[in-house]
Amino acid sequence: MMLKKAAAWREIMKLGGMRKRSKEVRSYYRALSVKSLRKEGWFDFMTIPRSIEEIADHFGYVDMEFLRKYLEAYSNDKILIKEEGKYRTNGIVEDFPAIPPDLFGPGLAQLTADAANNIPQRLKGNHITFHDEMNVFNWDDALSMKMYECLRMAAFKFSDALSRRGTFIDVGCGSGVGTAAIWGYYYKKGAFKSGDPVKIYALEHDPNLKRIAEEEFASYVSRLHGIDRTAIDSLSEHHPIFVQGNAEELPFEDEFFDMVYTSQVLHWCDAEKATKEMMRILKPGGLFFGTEAFYPMMDQYTELYILMNEGAYGAIMKEDFMRWVREAGATSVDSATPVGVFKVLK
Repeated sequence: MMLKKAAAWREIMKLGGMRKRSKEVRSYYRALSVKSLRKEGWFDFMTIPRSIEEIADHFGYVDMEFLRKYLEAYSNDKILIKEEGKYRTNGIVEDFPAIPPDLFGPGLAQLTADAANNIPQRLKGNHITFHDEMNVFNWDDALSMKMYECLRMAAFKFSDALSRRGTFIDVGCGSGVGTAAIWGYYYKKGAFKSGDPVKIYALEHDPNLKRIAEEEFASYVSRLHGIDRTAIDSLSEHHPIFVQGNAEELPFEDEFFDMVYTSQVLHWCDAEKATKEMMRILKPGGLFFGTEAFYPMMDQYTELYILMNEGAYGAIMKEDFMRWVREAGATSVDSATPVGVFKVLK
């Protein structure tokens, strides 16, 4: 087990120092939010102490919990001072430099910048959705990042999933880049020419991302793994089956899969429901594995960005996740690395 944890760590360390990376992401999200809320007039309005109700009434905000999270984040950073339940600026609030982390590609940088511009609308109850075509394009670009490949490989090395065969599902496959990468891993292991081939399914909630995943599958595999298209096309019967659905209500019967994989998905949905659903569709003796940025590894500004999106629930505690899987029949649970690589056996 220690060797598998070490292998997972080696993959994560390819991203550089995690503390440094986390600080870069936090600084970027904070800077974008301060710029947006300065434009909204927050720091002029709060030169004198204001209650959360006064702030909401003045700006027309309706999501009090989301507002409270931003006020608390700024209070923790001393951007605002909280006194007797009211908030005021801590002197002149300077702009923070909005420098995208070098891990971010253009797509993810654009997504975060667009989200920050919409913070005032989100406070008024208007969530961001994936259905906008530009959002879909940028998510397709973002999910191709090296970061996701390192997370994926860390999960596979920690779980030893490539030694297993049977039915496999990638829950929350997005644009399908990860699913194509996974298919390529099994292809290189000869899993589709054996007497017990792996059958891969992939589930995605957004119909536009699911369409990209289906249409671009062969191109992704060829690009990611350098496999000739003829070889990929010749194994069409073993190509993934892409399914539209959501993680909280998986459209599969009980104990259908031998392996269930998900990476950085639980914070986008009702994590308890999704976790127990993934355990429900897993066979006894099956493997549930993946990654999740558990709280407090997920910074509060990152969580606030996630909560901009329709249907997102935000960060969860690792202790809660472990309790949920045990309640759903787990016989063993283990994790590794700060980014929450996990492995569950049922």
